[in-house]
Amino acid sequence: MTGMPISNPRRAIVAGAAVLAAVCFALLPPIAQDPLYHSFADARILHGIPNFWNVISNLPFLIVALYGLKALGSRTAFIEPWERIAYRILLAGTAMVGLGSAYYHLHPSDSRLFWDRLPMTVVFMSLTATTIGERIDMRAGKLLLLPMIALGPAAVLYWRLSGDLRLYALVQFGCMLAMALMLALFPPRYSGSGRMWCVIALYALAKAAELLDRQIGSMVAMGGHPWKHAAAACAVFVYVATVSSRRPLEPALAAARYSSLNPVARRNAST
Repeated sequence: MTGMPISNPRRAIVAGAAVLAAVCFALLPPIAQDPLYHSFADARILHGIPNFWNVISNLPFLIVALYGLKALGSRTAFIEPWERIAYRILLAGTAMVGLGSAYYHLHPSDSRLFWDRLPMTVVFMSLTATTIGERIDMRAGKLLLLPMIALGPAAVLYWRLSGDLRLYALVQFGCMLAMALMLALFPPRYSGSGRMWCVIALYALAKAAELLDRQIGSMVAMGGHPWKHAAAACAVFVYVATVSSRRPLEPALAAARYSSLNPVARRNAST
């Protein structure tokens, strides 16, 4: 099962949204790194570790990456071999997020922030390429996997060399928006794939905790940033748990489930 019949207009919507996002970011003026970014609500030294909670809260990423290895033993979690490779890359990226973020938070600086952001883009891009394969076309996902994974770190390198965050922002937020669009427009190939909405919601919660770090810090001493790490790790956990238990769906069954759950699909079918 390498593909399901998908109407060209839906693919055009996704492609058009990608082009529109790229054009919008290109037209924006350069986005500089906020010099106050490294000033977190909680900078306490506990047990001899600077910024203790911001450092130790990265441990769940390592735990989730180890738990995710469970899915590699499944005979039904992956339709094609390249998906298994993409999943391994995602797990490696998740583990490196834990290490890179802990390294950054020990002594926050732009040079260390590079190693925090680099593995995050690997996770974003591998997940997006996998979703393209699952929802739109397996061959497209396979062909885009390596170029997309290369684009992620390139965006972080571009920021480090130029000081401009636009490309990194496009990678981070564009991936989440693209995933939401694909979930809304295309039927799944696997059971349990509706949980991907939970992944997106948890990531949105993580970004909210990051932005409200100091406001949360006025109520809880550790601030919002450790909760960002917790919510982001939970998002990855939901994904790897879904992969470990999923089964391929027959194309007709997948389309039927999609239509029954998705009001957009029902409207399209009736017109």
